[in-house]
Amino acid sequence: MEVYIEVTYCINAFIILLSFELLCFLLNIQMTKKELFKYVITYNISFIFLYLDLFDGFILFYDLFLTFLYFRKQVYIYYPIYLFIYISLLAFLNYLLPQSVIFQGVLLIEGFNFTSLGILSIVVCVIIYFYISFCSYKLNQNEMIDVSFFDIHCLGFIDNGNKVFYKGYPVIFISKHLLHEYQAIDTIDITTANSLETIDIILLDNIDINHQTLHHVYAGLMSSSEYDCILNTQLMGGLL
Repeated sequence: MEVYIEVTYCINAFIILLSFELLCFLLNIQMTKKELFKYVITYNISFIFLYLDLFDGFILFYDLFLTFLYFRKQVYIYYPIYLFIYISLLAFLNYLLPQSVIFQGVLLIEGFNFTSLGILSIVVCVIIYFYISFCSYKLNQNEMIDVSFFDIHCLGFIDNGNKVFYKGYPVIFISKHLLHEYQAIDTIDITTANSLETIDIILLDNIDINHQTLHHVYAGLMSSSEYDCILNTQLMGGLL
């Protein structure tokens, strides 16, 4: 079987890229070009496993390790969905390309002909479409959604720039004036637009966002925020 290394590497890189773009679509999240590039390069290192005498399924453990490294305690969401998408794309392309075979989780193509070139062109077009439509899509900065907790009702601002995590979990922010009494479980330092601020962290047992209920959500109490609530898109999943 004659296999071109460059073709195999590129096609698997495209499969991984498309997998993450479909992940963005299913979980309603956004990823930058830098993030997508980082994921493609690191996940596609599995290509070298073809030359190592490792046990079958090693790529599953490698992908699990990377997913935990990047997404921490959200690994239980990202890993199975990514794995399902990746394996589905592998099986689909293997079906379309009779001269291909899946080995150690990598799609190997024997030779390179017009059929392979056509399939690759379609994959590239789909990648461009999903990136333009979903990965680079920016939520409306003026969009506010309903939020309620502790019998308090307010409007939440969707902030794409909120990348704050606490113990691996995404954090939302609540204006301190909404709560008369609260029990802080910890404090963290965050960098705002103007300064470095120390905020209290509380645990919300239940919070309704966009008329759907989330449980055990960490919230930071802001004293200088102009919004009642600032949401985290990593937490939102398909709620928006």
